[in-house]
Amino acid sequence: MALPSLENLAYPIGDDGEHPGAGHCAGLGGVTREADQVAIVDQYATALRVLVDAAEASGDGWGLSRPILFAVHQLCENALDVANAHAGVKVPQGGIHRHSLADKMAGAVAGGVYADLTHEELQWCERFIGEVAPLTGNGFPGRFAGATVSGRRLDEVWCCINPGALRDAAIFFAGITVRHAAEISTEVSAP
Repeated sequence: MALPSLENLAYPIGDDGEHPGAGHCAGLGGVTREADQVAIVDQYATALRVLVDAAEASGDGWGLSRPILFAVHQLCENALDVANAHAGVKVPQGGIHRHSLADKMAGAVAGGVYADLTHEELQWCERFIGEVAPLTGNGFPGRFAGATVSGRRLDEVWCCINPGALRDAAIFFAGITVRHAAEISTEVSAP
């Protein structure tokens, strides 16, 4: 059996040699930590687009459903984390609520993250999180085969997902959530 090489999986900073197969920078490209936080939201939006495109092209309804659910959850969680941090909103960072979209959304609403939205836009955001949070089960059922949502396996609660609708709604939600955080100054702050 021919085993894949483990020699060139990644390259450390400062390695000035050739990097065969490289070209996918591990950095996020931001000048500040805040800019990097916005960049990670963009990377998860891109990953979600790629997953949905691959799922739709495959015609196999099972092939990517769990990774899509995980990407939706992670995209929304990252967007809420960035916006909450930018607005100075404190939300749970540990324990069972660490990944709770509902808790992070409640903090964002109470903390004024969505203060400039119309009533209709705010209701849409709250409804989206209300719909997607139980679907992703705080992100864990999408990651683990035996994980549960309210004591039941994910596939005992949900029959099918609509990848395109999830992609469109999650990317819109992330965009509307980080839009002010994305305007963070790119100046380097003094330590």
